[in-house]
Amino acid sequence: MRIYIDLFFLFNVIMDAIITISVAILLKRRTSIFRIVSSSILGGLSSLLIFTSLNKIVIEMFTILVMVFIAFGYKNMKYLLNNVFYMYLTSVLIGGIFYLFNLKVSDNVVISYLIMLIITIEVVTLYVKELKKMKNIYNNYYKVDIYFKDKEKIKLTGFVDTGNNLYDPYKKRPIILVSDKYYRDDDFVLVPYNTISDSGLLKCIKPDIIFIEGIGYKSNVLVAFSDKPILIDGVDVILHKDLMKG
Repeated sequence: MRIYIDLFFLFNVIMDAIITISVAILLKRRTSIFRIVSSSILGGLSSLLIFTSLNKIVIEMFTILVMVFIAFGYKNMKYLLNNVFYMYLTSVLIGGIFYLFNLKVSDNVVISYLIMLIITIEVVTLYVKELKKMKNIYNNYYKVDIYFKDKEKIKLTGFVDTGNNLYDPYKKRPIILVSDKYYRDDDFVLVPYNTISDSGLLKCIKPDIIFIEGIGYKSNVLVAFSDKPILIDGVDVILHKDLMKG
C-alpha cells in the first residue's frame, strides 16, 4: 500500500487542531493560535512514529500530555488531568470515526482525506454541543440535606430550576418543591400558587435548616410537598434560584 507521508502528516495536524480547539471550547480554556498550531504540529510529528517499532500506546499518552501542556499550560494537577482526559476522549471519538469508515471512502487519497475531514468536523461539532449541554444540565444538580424541627434529616438530590419562582407571599421566603414521598405531617402553612397550567394551594412546612452542597446552610426557606412527579432524572427536590447565592 502506498502511503503519502506529507498528506498523512498534514491530515493529522489538522485533526489534532480540531481536537485541541474542541477541548478549548468545551472546557472554556484560554489559549492562542500559536499554542494550538504548535501543539498540533507535535501531534502530527508523533503520528509519523507509528511507522517505527516504538510502543504506540506510550507514544500516544506522552504526546497527548505534552500537547495539552503546550496548548493550555499548567495551573495544577487537576487542571492538567482534566485537559488530558477530554483530549483523550475526543481523540478516541475521532479514532472511532476512522475505524467506522475504515478511511477508505474513495480510491483517491486526497478525496478520501477530505471527506473524512468533513465528517470529523460535523461529528466533533455535534459532540461538543451535546457535551456542553449535558455539562450545563449536571452543573445544576446539588446534594441537599433538609433538617426538620425534630432534628430528623433527609438526604436528597436537588436541581436548580430557574422556572421555580415560588415565594411565601407573607414573608417572601423562597419555596423548594419536594417529592410527596417525603411528606411529613408537621404544622404547615398554605401558600397559594399560580402557573400557566395550574393554580391552587401548596402545603408548606418550615424546616429547621437546609444544607446545599457547595452553597451552604439556608434557614429562610419553606418546603412544599408536591404530589406531581418530578420528571428530572434522579431528582427529589426542585431548588429555588434565590437559594443559590452563597
